[in-house]
Amino acid sequence: MGGTGGSRSDSPAAKSAALLDQGKVDEAASVVAENGAYFSGVMGDPEVDVLLDRLTRGLQFKYSPQVAELSARADSFVWPVDRSRWAEAGAALSEMETLTRSLRAPAIFGYPQFRPVGYDQALKGAAAKVEAVRSDAPGNFATYPLDNGRNFFAEYPLKLDARAFLAANEPVWSKALSAMDGVGSEKFLAVYGPDLPESARGRMAENYFLSLCPHPEKADLKDILSAYGKCREAGLELKTIPGIKIGFLQVTSPDMIKDKALDFGLDIRLDMPFEAAKASMRTAFEHQAVKDADILVLVNIAVAKARRVVAREETVRSTYVASFVRESNPEYEIAKAEMESATKEAQEAKNKETTHWAWDPIMHYLEEGEKDDLIAATDKRLAEAREKLRTTPKFIEQPEYQPYPVTKAHMDIYKFATVNYYVVDKRRKQFFRDTFDFSEKSFFTVCYALQDSDPERTKFLQESVLEEDVVRYELEPAGVNLSDLLGQYASRPAEAKRYADMGDVHRAFTADRSKAQQARRDETYGYDKYADKRFDSVVVVRNTGTGIGAGFYVTEDMVITNYHVVGESSYVQLRTFDEREVMGRVIARDARLDLALIQSDLRGKPVCFYNKRELPLGESLEMIGHPYGLEFSVTRG
Repeated sequence: MGGTGGSRSDSPAAKSAALLDQGKVDEAASVVAENGAYFSGVMGDPEVDVLLDRLTRGLQFKYSPQVAELSARADSFVWPVDRSRWAEAGAALSEMETLTRSLRAPAIFGYPQFRPVGYDQALKGAAAKVEAVRSDAPGNFATYPLDNGRNFFAEYPLKLDARAFLAANEPVWSKALSAMDGVGSEKFLAVYGPDLPESARGRMAENYFLSLCPHPEKADLKDILSAYGKCREAGLELKTIPGIKIGFLQVTSPDMIKDKALDFGLDIRLDMPFEAAKASMRTAFEHQAVKDADILVLVNIAVAKARRVVAREETVRSTYVASFVRESNPEYEIAKAEMESATKEAQEAKNKETTHWAWDPIMHYLEEGEKDDLIAATDKRLAEAREKLRTTPKFIEQPEYQPYPVTKAHMDIYKFATVNYYVVDKRRKQFFRDTFDFSEKSFFTVCYALQDSDPERTKFLQESVLEEDVVRYELEPAGVNLSDLLGQYASRPAEAKRYADMGDVHRAFTADRSKAQQARRDETYGYDKYADKRFDSVVVVRNTGTGIGAGFYVTEDMVITNYHVVGESSYVQLRTFDEREVMGRVIARDARLDLALIQSDLRGKPVCFYNKRELPLGESLEMIGHPYGLEFSVTRG
């Protein structure tokens, strides 16, 4: 090509012409669009003008049919239409959208002179139809049956952002939802729940829950769990299950805890949003959380053991830093030599002679300037050398390594537990008792005798753990979901028992605790301490609020103790010398005499009262009790 724009065979004009010669109109148009600045600079070149005219005609030939088709489809598109024809309208919009994308794709159409005839009008006509459908969406949504189980956004002819649309039209669907019955609400939330705006989801979750369970404070627990599950299925997270308070209380035998008979505890995971509180063992049933709770969950751990099984051991040789040896630091000598050299250079710079000003003033001033620069440079080096010498130690500590053995034990850790739990539904005056077993196995490689100064310590710990890591795992509480415990109660209503007062619940778990204590005794070796009959009439009186005290059977089912031991509690725990645990009901108390009378569920041997008025001088006395927690101890004098 000749002229300004086409004199080079590798110019954009030449490339575009070559592509047109091959019939590649879109590729030629891309070259022109990508080199707009170039073609603007060569406008007026006859050959370039001919090239661009060819390109315009080629684009017109290729895209005019699409422009005509888009224009015809826009003209023939009918809106609004009946809901039964939405699918047909959606197909027509989809075809127009495909044509519109095709016509907007070529970058060359960014330049109006290359657009086919009718291009702009066709795009505007299609966009107008789309906008008409979009603007009518809120009105159509308002008349759409939102409880029919179908999705408005899936049926509407135009694709809409469901989350943004629902946020903008919240009054519409809120009003419709409030008028729906439970089935309609369930269908609505199943379809639209995941796309509801966050600001409304909490409120919608509570409303939906209450539509399924209108009075949770009175409802059967099965209905409450079912309603909560349906909220989850609808994609709604309930912040709090209204009307129900849960209280948690540990009722595991204090003696088993004190004797360290349990290797780990139990955590109840609150995987349901109940208003929940945990009561301490000290205050127990007197705790306000227990009194306020609608449902109590009591946990009694009967067995909780961790066992180690060492599969094999291996000894690995390593080294550790046993001591340090003091040696001269070679870096110090280097710093000292640099200091001496810098000192000498600085002194020479200051002593350097220059031409006297009287002989040659110009040379004098030049040499004086050079001398000042030299002094500044040498002073800087001297300061750096002085600082380096100051911070370089004269001596260094070199470690001395000693070999030592590291034992690596490859072991399995087994954790197993048996837990009795009780769900007390105070609303219905009934309780449910059940037992579950927990088991878990983990593998550890444990390093023993690993020295802190071992240079390979990090590597060892990447491949294994330390003893304290295993102990930490063994002590970690087992976990159970609250929903699992409540679910068992809800699914087995026939097993729930009525109770007259909390004493019945006390009796249930104390009986379980006695069985656990008996099982532990059966596994214990030692002397037969139960042969000592002095303790047959003595019990431990345990009040979780105030501690423990001594009690004595005065009849087969009556125990006397001090008032300050029981306080105002209605029920206390009694434990006999043979480690049986029962509940006792306080039936009388006298604060002035500091006495209280307890009716026991377990019969015992009444104490024999001394019936004389005087004690013989020098008679041996034995006082039996539990001072300072030393249970069933004897003081003789």
